[in-house]
Amino acid sequence: MLIFLDTEFTGLEQRESGLISVGLVREDGESFYAELPSMDYEHRASYWVRENVLPLLLAGSYRMPAWEMAEKLVQWIEAIDDRGMMITDAPEFDFEFVKALLLPAWPRNVAKECMRFDSYAMGPNMQEWLEAVMAEYHNEQRPEHHALHDAHSLRLGMMAALDAGWR
Repeated sequence: MLIFLDTEFTGLEQRESGLISVGLVREDGESFYAELPSMDYEHRASYWVRENVLPLLLAGSYRMPAWEMAEKLVQWIEAIDDRGMMITDAPEFDFEFVKALLLPAWPRNVAKECMRFDSYAMGPNMQEWLEAVMAEYHNEQRPEHHALHDAHSLRLGMMAALDAGWR
């Protein structure tokens, strides 16, 4: 089972970025989304994040402390009947944030490493096509720079690449 992962965090240019939200989507389309409380990140968010990410957050029942996010994420992953591997376009950020959440209670049915997949995955001749496929997911109701929507977009791109014969 492939599990597509995206996170939003306080900024790329920061020495130690902080997690804001996490979105995961299984191959079959089932999803998980959670956000940390604003007091955990708001004071550290870069200007770009304040303008482009924070307005998209859902709050409400999606907002929870890190310990609860970790607990729910482990439960969600362990409910998958098959062994899984996480796929992300930015393992150096996304996967590292999820690892920090999941350790030491790593789910027994998911690999402890991830696979990188991005618009460069299929080579330069297919990059524009793959970017267009992934962009098709986003619209006014599903904006880019929201962890769950970006995870869905990544899933769409990977499924299209697999259908096109990429291995």
